[in-house]
Amino acid sequence: MAEAVAIISFVSAVVSLVDAGSRVLSRLNEFNAASSEIPESFKHLNAQLPIVLDGLRRTEARAKAGSVDKRTQEALIPTIQGCRDRVAGLYDILDELLPSQTDSSFDRFIKAAKSLSKDKKVPKLLKDIASYLTSLTFHNTSADATPVNHAQPVRRVNMTPADRDKNFVDRPDVFGALDVTMKEYGRAAIAGIGGVGDPQSDTLRILHTWLSEESNGSWMLVLDNADDLDTLEQALPSENGPKTLLQLIPHKQHGTILVTTRDRRVGERLAVRGRTIVVPPMSLREGRTLLASYLPTARDYEKGGLDELVETLDCLPLAISQAAAYMTENYMDVADYIALLDEGGDEMEALLSESFSDARRGEAADNSVLRTWKLSFDQITSRFKRAADMLSLMSMFDRQGVSDELLRRDGEPRHVFINAVATLQNFSLIGKCTDGKSYYMHRLIQIAVRTWLQLKGKLLHWEGEATNVLSMRFPSGDYETWSTCDMLIPHVRVVHALERLSQESFLRRAELLHKVAWFDRRQDRWQLAYDRAEEASQAFEQILGPDAPETLSSKVTAADALIELEKPREAEGFLIEMLPAMERVYGLDHPETLRNKGNQGWAKFRYGDFAGADALLREVAQARERTLGCMHPSTLLAYNNVAVNASTRSFCKDDLDAREAVDLGRKVLAARQQLFGSKHIDICETQGNLAEFLDQTKRYAEAEKCYKDAIAARNELFGPGNPWTLTLMHNLAVCYSSQLRFKQALEIDREVLSSRVRILGEDHIDTLMSRNNLCVTLDVIGEDWEELALQSRLLLNYRDAIERAQRPFTDSLIPNAERHLQEANRHLHRRSVEWESERFE
Repeated sequence: MAEAVAIISFVSAVVSLVDAGSRVLSRLNEFNAASSEIPESFKHLNAQLPIVLDGLRRTEARAKAGSVDKRTQEALIPTIQGCRDRVAGLYDILDELLPSQTDSSFDRFIKAAKSLSKDKKVPKLLKDIASYLTSLTFHNTSADATPVNHAQPVRRVNMTPADRDKNFVDRPDVFGALDVTMKEYGRAAIAGIGGVGDPQSDTLRILHTWLSEESNGSWMLVLDNADDLDTLEQALPSENGPKTLLQLIPHKQHGTILVTTRDRRVGERLAVRGRTIVVPPMSLREGRTLLASYLPTARDYEKGGLDELVETLDCLPLAISQAAAYMTENYMDVADYIALLDEGGDEMEALLSESFSDARRGEAADNSVLRTWKLSFDQITSRFKRAADMLSLMSMFDRQGVSDELLRRDGEPRHVFINAVATLQNFSLIGKCTDGKSYYMHRLIQIAVRTWLQLKGKLLHWEGEATNVLSMRFPSGDYETWSTCDMLIPHVRVVHALERLSQESFLRRAELLHKVAWFDRRQDRWQLAYDRAEEASQAFEQILGPDAPETLSSKVTAADALIELEKPREAEGFLIEMLPAMERVYGLDHPETLRNKGNQGWAKFRYGDFAGADALLREVAQARERTLGCMHPSTLLAYNNVAVNASTRSFCKDDLDAREAVDLGRKVLAARQQLFGSKHIDICETQGNLAEFLDQTKRYAEAEKCYKDAIAARNELFGPGNPWTLTLMHNLAVCYSSQLRFKQALEIDREVLSSRVRILGEDHIDTLMSRNNLCVTLDVIGEDWEELALQSRLLLNYRDAIERAQRPFTDSLIPNAERHLQEANRHLHRRSVEWESERFE
């Protein structure tokens, strides 16, 4: 047993070094053909390496014949492996620095040779390789000079005849773990994605008897594709001897067993519990090496192109091999293949369904990625129904960050859920994300599962199921649920793109979109909120009718977003049109009816009808206080809106005392702090509003503190650049100007304008208001007349946008800009005259 393991480990090490060395020689020979200026150290390597590799091939043959003793093999393996690692490292450098055959200039070769000599890693690698080659040369010479003692009995080792895989990629972590486990326990299991076997019990009984006889010598048994645990544990029709197929596998000191399986649990049963070697996808470097080995002119491809394709294929060896076969057979380069994959859908499915021939595996072997994985899916379906359902559902979501909440059924026992997840992990179909709380699925596996479901006629069912689950799990969108909403948004995008839904699932998707629209609204993503609410309302109206509560509610949400998109009059028209139906369906004091009226009041406020807004907003606030109580969040929001309208109205009506706004603002802030604590989005909103009220009543110190607290809190919640945060900064600059702190105001004005131009665009009314404020500050400071002239002209370029804006106080922007430009030109002209006068003097 030990001899068989030692021979396999030794031969594997020799093969990997020969392959690595051959690749290096190929690059150096190619380089020599074009240039004689290769550094001297490389010439020495180019001369010595072929001799050593030839000697190693002879040593490999002697090992297979049993002519190399175990002690010699164990002594040589570290040297061979060390040399292999250095040679592989040198190849990576050569592959990166040396030009390919497509380079046409002799000077490019000389330059590359010089860059090799300057690479800091090269001298150390060459020195180490030279030392290893010296040792191996000495061994080869000694072995060739030592005659074989035919008088000593040679233990026979039978090697199964098979061609060497020229595309073999060494994976030291996997083979190292395999070597250690085999030496320590005499049996090992490798778990990953592979094929499926079908053992026959009669054949295994005969094999069991033969393997159990120590007189037959040492042996190594490979159980390939041992996936079906039920079959392995099934009872055999026998009164004597082993009762199951598992028991037919002998546990003998003179035998070694290697198991390959898709199902990690099989490895745990057949080999050593806790020591199953899970084979992960290749690393990027390993995948690139495998892909390059299949392409006849791989060195002519951009290294980045190879990396991009390998990453697109999730570093899965079978997918990489299939891609290489398709490209070589169809004269396609890497970029074109990636473009086909990027088209997704039917194109990607067709590519992954392509089967490619492999003479080493025989004609019966199916090399198609999708058909290979289909075997796993069918097996899971027949044996683990709950796991198959979970896999089907998970393939409908975004492939990353799928949480327990999406996968676990209501009322499902925890152990049933855990077993189903473990089954999928054991088959290497899903994995745990780095957060330790959610799961991921490789993109190609996701595509394969969807294709499999389509073939079985179940795709429509699972698309609907995913929509239903997400609709139920998506929360209200209020502040307390934001983290959950953020986690689910990627899955919303995927489910939203599903087209073939039943009427019930179509309705569930509308419910989901309305929830997400409410979340977008709270995040100040007004365009998204409008689009989603509008789509939801159309779906509700189509299925349930125009007066259904769901239709009316989603239309109010869409109108709410429309107000913030600078279309308050249009939104008001929709709300007025819907109000009779809402009063009839809901009642006069229902929260949804009052939400309609409150939005009507806010629309009037946004286009400057402060008196009309005041009447509606106060009516809504009093009704909510009467029906919901004075501390209800909706009541506090209503009184907050009353205060904002009162404060703004005080700008243009002397008879409205702004102190009412301050008093209401303080009360709302205190009540919200009592309800939500110090950190909450509603606290930020109230602080910002109160700061503006205090500013108007000339309580600048308190106003400045409220502004800064609100800005800091919003930056923490949303990050810099949030539109409402920029409004607070804009107001803080006005507060500074009111205190004659114009330099500080100027700094903020410039920052806000720059951010609004980047985020909202040049012609947005908020951007134009910021540019107006900058002009006012520049005019007061009176130092940079060139910038004032420039900003005034830019503002005048957007007359149409200003005239279209449905916003109070915008009618003064054009006259102000004209006045600022005139003032700037007057100062610039006077300065020009003064310069001319000084020049002539």
